[in-house]
Amino acid sequence: MFKRYFLTIFLSFISLGIGFSQSIVINEINYNSPSDMDSNDWIEIFNHGSSTVDISGWIIKDSNDDNVFAFPANTTLTAGAYIVAVNTIENFDAVFPNVQNRIGTIDFNFSNGGELVRLYDSSEVLVDQVEYDDASPWPTEPDGDGSTLELKDPELDNSLASSWAASAGFGTPGSTNSVSVSNEEDYLSPVKFSLSQNYPNPFNPSTNISYSISKPGNVKLEVFDLLGQKVAVLVNEVQATGNYDLSFDASNLTSGIYIYRISQVGQTLTRRMTLIK
Repeated sequence: MFKRYFLTIFLSFISLGIGFSQSIVINEINYNSPSDMDSNDWIEIFNHGSSTVDISGWIIKDSNDDNVFAFPANTTLTAGAYIVAVNTIENFDAVFPNVQNRIGTIDFNFSNGGELVRLYDSSEVLVDQVEYDDASPWPTEPDGDGSTLELKDPELDNSLASSWAASAGFGTPGSTNSVSVSNEEDYLSPVKFSLSQNYPNPFNPSTNISYSISKPGNVKLEVFDLLGQKVAVLVNEVQATGNYDLSFDASNLTSGIYIYRISQVGQTLTRRMTLIK
């Protein structure tokens, strides 16, 4: 009887695929958006392993066991891929119109005062959990000041406050974290071409814009008004792979909504920003 029981436990352990379970991590959390850029609550899951993982039927819970979000059938995460589970798709898309790898809807909210967030596989075995807080030693900027909680490195212990930092801008759902570091010292090379939401937004008269270049080449970053007229060229040069930040001074422009666009080798990303004087 003992041998049969031991064999059952052993086979169950093997079937869980302990390797891929550890490769799937909670990577970014938005629990309290600023009122002017309210994307509602969302959570990003990242596969930092080397193989595709089927997360169909996997479950997200907060500290209340009755609050359950299940990933639908045929949901997979390829190696190096992200997926964002969102509370309200319409609100999320309004803030992050270029993020396609999002899924909804989570019908419960994450607490603004700290919360236990858990990820289970389809057999309801705990894969990962994070109990964040809105007070030190956790970053406090994600609590309504515009930032999200971003994991510095997926290899770090994400149960520790020291493994997390406040994002640049309004976060990087579906792409490399703005604070990603290797060994907490050297920045990781970005894995995809991305453009972050400017911060602050609305702004007067200057704001910061961050972007990532996945391969060397000529990069253009331009600003347009709503009539499509170009009002500024911020970058027009060959740049190496890496993360970039710049400040845009709009002292010479009138109040209004502007579009900023980055393009490189046939790829184009755009975002909106609001100047208020």
